[in-house]
Amino acid sequence: MIKTTQDQLAFGVVPAYRKYELYQARYHELVPVVAEAMKTKGAALKVLDIGPGNGDAKKFVDALAGPADWTAVEVVPRYIEACKKVGYGTIVEGVDLEQQPLPMADGTYDVVIASHVLEHLSNASVAWKDWLRVLKPGGHLLIGVPMHPGWLAFLGRLRFRLFGRKARAHCLFFSMRTLRAFFRDAPVTRVWGFRFFSARQWVPFEDWEWFWKLSRWVGQKAPSLTGEVIVHLEKRS
Repeated sequence: MIKTTQDQLAFGVVPAYRKYELYQARYHELVPVVAEAMKTKGAALKVLDIGPGNGDAKKFVDALAGPADWTAVEVVPRYIEACKKVGYGTIVEGVDLEQQPLPMADGTYDVVIASHVLEHLSNASVAWKDWLRVLKPGGHLLIGVPMHPGWLAFLGRLRFRLFGRKARAHCLFFSMRTLRAFFRDAPVTRVWGFRFFSARQWVPFEDWEWFWKLSRWVGQKAPSLTGEVIVHLEKRS
């Protein structure tokens, strides 16, 4: 049966087409890292969410790990309104991440999240270092990016060089080889994926817990086979 409406909760948290919808796993996969950081900080944990969209990262952490002190950096008006409803303590508006550094002091946050932001930035090699700057020593930077086969990533980069991009479209197209080269000098703890096949409303695979667990296993063992990955960096003390 094809589902055409989001009539259940993914992982028990947000409306979705499927119970274990792998599109929403990009937020579910953040929870263990944030939960571990909470063990010492609790609700005092300071989290910066860069480009939070509808605030789904906060929804997942709040529901599955506990409350924290959340700050959002967002430029899209409808997402700013969504973040207000979700309950971000601070919302920083109007920062052009391609032109401006974050307006925060060094060492402010325990966790920085940037889910599917980096690939949109022409200055990505500078931006992620600025995100690391605002972390406290020992803090965690979690960056979610799409993953492509090598040939498709090459074609994406070629198209960008020849034709540029539309507003807010992708500048970067990562394969696992180019991702590891991009973060060659970064304090990367690990890289993992969790979505090697997703049909969402069209096929019921993501209603089955075993399929989600299999996807996670594949993503941890062979992240290059998945459609997106999370890069976990830990700021050295």
